[in-house]
Amino acid sequence: MNLNEALKQALSDDDKVSKFEAKVLRELILSDNRISEEERTTLEKALQANKFDKEAFDLLSELLMRNDLNTVK
Repeated sequence: MNLNEALKQALSDDDKVSKFEAKVLRELILSDNRISEEERTTLEKALQANKFDKEAFDLLSELLMRNDLNTVK
């Protein structure tokens, strides 16, 4: 499952991503210890749409600020 599919699934029940769902998404993103350019772009767009509760938003937006993860194209 890719990030787009996982986001759609998380939003399908109540149109919001919960903290629990955000943890699952984070694990999916970090499964290879990298954030691909596609994952970064998808996550940025999703966060801008603000379909997250506060805890979920904070958890996932932290990934975009991390410098210790290699971004690959």
